[in-house]
Amino acid sequence: MGNGDLQLDISQDDSVGKIKDRGFDFILNLTGQISWPITACLRQNTLGIQHMIAACSQVSTFIHLSSVGVYGSGQWADETSVCNPETPYSALKLVSETLVLDGLPEHQRLVLRLSNVYGASQPKGLFAYLKRSALSDKFLEFNNNGSLTRFFLHVEDLSNGLIELLKKNTEIQTPVVNLVGRDQYSVLQLIALFEDKFKVAYRKQFEPVKPYDNMMSISDHVFRNLTDFEEQYKLDTYVDELIDHVD
Repeated sequence: MGNGDLQLDISQDDSVGKIKDRGFDFILNLTGQISWPITACLRQNTLGIQHMIAACSQVSTFIHLSSVGVYGSGQWADETSVCNPETPYSALKLVSETLVLDGLPEHQRLVLRLSNVYGASQPKGLFAYLKRSALSDKFLEFNNNGSLTRFFLHVEDLSNGLIELLKKNTEIQTPVVNLVGRDQYSVLQLIALFEDKFKVAYRKQFEPVKPYDNMMSISDHVFRNLTDFEEQYKLDTYVDELIDHVD
């Protein structure tokens, strides 16, 4: 890390307080991932968010990265849709959103709801699971019937999208904006993609239950109309890169 970087524990008020005197124009919050025990995730998304809000003072604009999982399940959603999260992770994301929206004035906060982000070297998650399993004879086990559908956004596209959004900060007329990747796959479709790419046939085991937070279509027209953003990465190409880096 550079000399100007700060290492912070957002659950500690005195730690987060170190940024108050820096006078940052923007603070981007990428914390709040699911963790075990769940109480750690709870602290990040409640106490941690409150500390970050206080650290903004009257200077910094707070960009809070959330999840489209807050919409729950259904056929279609946009930023005006009623939120109905169905998992602890999504529920805590909605709690953190509420704290941000209630805790800062309009000109100092924005909630950016993201679809699933992927890229670089991911040691955990669905893609890592499929890659490891392609190189072994273990069963693929899922806690749903395989119809779980997600929209995938490469981390480099996310970074570029954030830059475009920050350029348009003064033109944003809504407190919440969606950013949704164009690549849409169900678990079954992802399995088929990996089987084709890795030339394997997985042994699969599904639970006969519907998945949670399974929204079939999510609009991000607000973001797309505001910026000139276009994705540069495709999930199909990313899977090819995974094959090229097989140990």
